[in-house]
Amino acid sequence: MEESIENLMTEIRGRLELLEGNLPHRVDPMVSPASRLPFKALVYRAALSWRMAELSRGAFESFENNQIARAILLTRAAVETGAGLWYLGAKLDAAVKAGAEGDINDYLMKLMMGSRTNPEMPSAISVLTFVARVEKDVEGFSQQYDLLSEYSHPNWAGTARLYSKPDATNLWTDFGRNIRGIAPPKKVGIINLSVALMFFELSYNRVGDNMPAFIALCENNSKEGGTSDTTETA
Repeated sequence: MEESIENLMTEIRGRLELLEGNLPHRVDPMVSPASRLPFKALVYRAALSWRMAELSRGAFESFENNQIARAILLTRAAVETGAGLWYLGAKLDAAVKAGAEGDINDYLMKLMMGSRTNPEMPSAISVLTFVARVEKDVEGFSQQYDLLSEYSHPNWAGTARLYSKPDATNLWTDFGRNIRGIAPPKKVGIINLSVALMFFELSYNRVGDNMPAFIALCENNSKEGGTSDTTETA
């Protein structure tokens, strides 16, 4: 098992270096002079890339230091980030297949500017909506997310499992970091981090592959006098 974990860590290190070495530093609004919609989609994708790199790097280093609770919390956040990108890709796919923008501008504004505390901003889309959307295409995704949540929340797995060890003979409980050993939770976390990075890369490329068709759709809609968004974004 130690060998398989080490192999996964080597794989994660490679994917992280690839991600960090290709982070976007600018998105040009002239990607489509006729519509702001492609620009908005690419801005959201770029922001997710930076978030994914930071969270995944933090999770990776925490696993290296056997800081399991922190590592799994960051891994779950990375999984959510990948789910957000998958959700974006699904919305673009749907628009292209339908040959119509529909309400995609509303979704893009919620993805880019969504908030649950500021009433002056669009209402944020729940991360559980992201997870449910991925589950439609990737069976078992929700189950793995729930497993990470068990360690991320102050439930038994995230508290007593990680930090306590009952003594049945003396009837007391001892405490310490990783006092029961770390192999099972560490394996769960590392496998999910590896998959999250692979999943994010797939989703990133999916958006890029569909972007020419989405740009063509938006520009065609603009020429026909449709509602393709041309407003500025914050």
